[in-house]
Amino acid sequence: MPKGNPNPVAPPKFVAARFKPQGVVDEPLADVAVQVRLTESIDALVRSLPNRSAWLRRVITEAAERELTGKEGEA
Repeated sequence: MPKGNPNPVAPPKFVAARFKPQGVVDEPLADVAVQVRLTESIDALVRSLPNRSAWLRRVITEAAERELTGKEGEA
């Protein structure tokens, strides 16, 4: 027979405190994260940033707007 709570519920205070986005977020974030493996040297540089999620979101957004939507300079 399984042990533990069959219907676990996270307290609202806990739910509100987890996974807060870094930096400025002007619109809702996607439900699923985009993941990519980097070369070791670039990975080390990115991981050394104090705000890497905000930085990655900014540079990916800038590149996507420039290269995929044609909105260059509208960030």
